[in-house]
Amino acid sequence: MTQPPQPPPRPPHEPSGGEPPQDTPPGFGPPAASGGFGAPPSREGFGAPPSLEKGTPPADGAGTGKGTPPPPPTAPPAPPTPPGPAYGTPQAAPPPGQPAYGAPHPAPGQGGQAAYGYPHPAPSYATAPYTQQGYGVGQPPAGPGRRGPGPVFWIIGATVLVIALIVGGGVWYANSGTDETPVAKDKDDKKGEDGKDDGTGTDDPAAGPAKEKAPADPAAKQLFTVPMVYTGADSHVYELPGSWLTAKVYARTGISEVNGYDAVTGARVWNLKLPGPVCSASGFQSEEGLTAVLHKSTRPTKDDLGQCDKVTAFDLRTGKALWTKGAGSGEGSAVFREVTVGGGTVAAGGSRGGYGWDLKSGDQVWSPKPGDECYDMGYQGGSGGLAVVRKCTINTDQDQLFVQKLDPKDGSVGSEYKMPPGIDYAHVLSVSPLVVAADVNDAAGDGSGISDFFSIDGSTGKLRARWPADAKTYAASCDAVAVSGCANFAVGGDRLYVPTEDHQGKKESFARTNEIVSFDLATGKLTGQRLDAGEDWQLRPLRMDGPRLLAYRAGPYDQGGQVVSVDTKTMKTQLLLKTPGDERTGETVSHLVNRSSAILFGDGRLYFGQTMPEEKKKPVDSRDGVPCLALAFGTR
Repeated sequence: MTQPPQPPPRPPHEPSGGEPPQDTPPGFGPPAASGGFGAPPSREGFGAPPSLEKGTPPADGAGTGKGTPPPPPTAPPAPPTPPGPAYGTPQAAPPPGQPAYGAPHPAPGQGGQAAYGYPHPAPSYATAPYTQQGYGVGQPPAGPGRRGPGPVFWIIGATVLVIALIVGGGVWYANSGTDETPVAKDKDDKKGEDGKDDGTGTDDPAAGPAKEKAPADPAAKQLFTVPMVYTGADSHVYELPGSWLTAKVYARTGISEVNGYDAVTGARVWNLKLPGPVCSASGFQSEEGLTAVLHKSTRPTKDDLGQCDKVTAFDLRTGKALWTKGAGSGEGSAVFREVTVGGGTVAAGGSRGGYGWDLKSGDQVWSPKPGDECYDMGYQGGSGGLAVVRKCTINTDQDQLFVQKLDPKDGSVGSEYKMPPGIDYAHVLSVSPLVVAADVNDAAGDGSGISDFFSIDGSTGKLRARWPADAKTYAASCDAVAVSGCANFAVGGDRLYVPTEDHQGKKESFARTNEIVSFDLATGKLTGQRLDAGEDWQLRPLRMDGPRLLAYRAGPYDQGGQVVSVDTKTMKTQLLLKTPGDERTGETVSHLVNRSSAILFGDGRLYFGQTMPEEKKKPVDSRDGVPCLALAFGTR
């Protein structure tokens, strides 16, 4: 194939002056014993009685990158021992000899600094919104060079951590019997960084109005189920990533295929055969319903497990494949790690750097440059464009990560942020606004992949804010090595919404609950807003709907689940959908809902998707419901 003209190569990064480079041992740990690929889904999740197991508190991490210093941190919420400090309480002074947050890191081996690298939970690639709301993309001048070869590693673990968490200050509650839930007024009611505030709770004019309307009757009925996929012994297929929703089609992956189902009846309307199992799937689709999957070129065998070396773009409306691409052939072929779609481009990163293809035509837009000491680890997409996490070799035993915002048309760099030391992997939650998560110096300690959040100006690459996120307090999570593999969060109105870990309720020792809280991306501080799930209920952010937040609210087995729309200015809720409250339905839903499950909502319909197939059929206990790959409910 004739290569299209390539943009001129840019020089590799060189180490910054002023600080000696720090060693970064690779330190890849084994998968966590409690989960990972092939492990059955946890029954803990939303809507099931969680475990009471406690985790080990993480060590404090220190260090900052170049750019604007982070604001003073806020302390994590205190355990439920009255009186306790509220969100936003300043941190206590660190123990003697331990650096405060924001202080420079000691070199490895000094001051007790930990080595880097740890196992993470199984990825959730199927948390894409029904519609992706984008943000304005700046047009700064092109930046430094890119594209080069590098290694690929897969480390998958899974951990479910439960903490005790009650936050003082203010009263918020959620009542399943009302459509409007009162909450306390936002204690930090500030305008966005640009001073704009139209009263909708968002600074983004591109977000538009909310599309999901509360029905006259939110009671939903079961629409259909998709039968469970059974892989058989020695299939080497451990996950089924990829779920999408259009106005008429609910699509999801099977073994070496993608199937489209009528969004209301569940009848299969198309089937896309692939030569090998799906390895990764874009969580995003274009306005025309085009998306892409990464898959193997052959079915695994006992002697040959195959490689994730092919990318196929297809139309979600019809199931028609647009093109299939790879790079190289045989032993020289590129092996990819993940794939995403953004700005009309399909981008895949892996062992030999990153590649980009035009979404519609499949024409190659960029590829790695020979001799480049930097390489693209992976990409994040969406309607806001594309961002990449790029690793550069500083010396023989240290690498440096950069987060770059790209022009999807040619892969040129629009802005760049140099990540602080002590980070082996970075995860992009949102491209515009640019929000990144990382586990600095392995401080999270629970496999969530998040010890700190970073808010970055996408136009300039300057750090807006950095703040710690106690892994024992907040329940957002990211896959070990995937740039786009994060779940349980939403970004909108210049705020990041995350759920807290579920914790003991107030009335009964075995009752569990949690909250959704928000961080201001301009400051990194908690806004003071908090939505309480209610006694024996748990909340999970789904996506933004214009200026409103959509969340799934799971309750006891016999009370059904809910989809609520949250006014992000007042935090009042509207009930959009309520699933049947019979025990059998509740058990079936709880079998599907876990931290790596895919939950999609659109046009008054709710879809649960299981990401883990089963090897063989098992006797069905009537109390456990019927195993299925997907389950749909609708109010109309």
